[in-house]
Amino acid sequence: MLFAFRSLVNIARTNAEFGKLTIGMAKVDMVKRYSGSMIGVLWAVVRPMIFIGVYWFAVAIGFRGGGVRDGVPVVFWLISGIIPWFFISEAITGAGMSIRRNSHLVTRLVYPVATIPTFSALSLFYAHMMILGVVIAVFILSGQGLGIYILQLPYYMLCTLLFAVVAATLFSALTAVSKDAGHLIGSLMTLLFWLTPIIWPLERLGGTVKYIIMLNPVTYLIQGYRNAFVLERWFFVQWEYTLYFWVFMGVAALFASFLFAKLKDDFADIL
Repeated sequence: MLFAFRSLVNIARTNAEFGKLTIGMAKVDMVKRYSGSMIGVLWAVVRPMIFIGVYWFAVAIGFRGGGVRDGVPVVFWLISGIIPWFFISEAITGAGMSIRRNSHLVTRLVYPVATIPTFSALSLFYAHMMILGVVIAVFILSGQGLGIYILQLPYYMLCTLLFAVVAATLFSALTAVSKDAGHLIGSLMTLLFWLTPIIWPLERLGGTVKYIIMLNPVTYLIQGYRNAFVLERWFFVQWEYTLYFWVFMGVAALFASFLFAKLKDDFADIL
């Protein structure tokens, strides 16, 4: 436990010390991801919009689930929940491979390896903010509008970014030492998608099953974005759920830091 705490402090200190480097590398990583394409970083917005259109067609037309959901048109309900999912899924599968993908940095003795998962998650967060800007514009220009509850969006964005950094730290360490871990994580993402209330409402469940789904921290984040955009609920109303999320994140951060510190010395040799 003490080693895990020290590891967490060391990783946080390293990221704080090399903050400017981390921010700069995040920008470079984002540009590099879309380099060579005609519209460049605009793909960060176009790609999710295409997926939203496909999901909306499947839910509203194919499954005859159109109309109103939780008092709002289903397309706005869907957008508010699927936008954070794009960021979370890419953080797990993309930033979760950041050590292996940036192996040239790992072999440099002077490079702060602990910043690699952070700048990878941060580069995805930049794209996430661009998409949110488009979504907010769509809500306003369409007449759907935004209520006072949108003021809590920065809180949920911070929660999601923290989750992404912790997930990237954990999974990047695992995938660095084992290619099989990367394949397993990719396969489990489909399961996570369907077990999280992204295209189906959490309120449809009841009893024990609902609380089991709520144990998934991604559920807290998805519901949080919906609270800000369409459900009109403050995060502090369900204070027990908020407390659970932060306790979970604390434990997850300790575990991720412990594992990263234990495996870090093997990265260069394996890669």
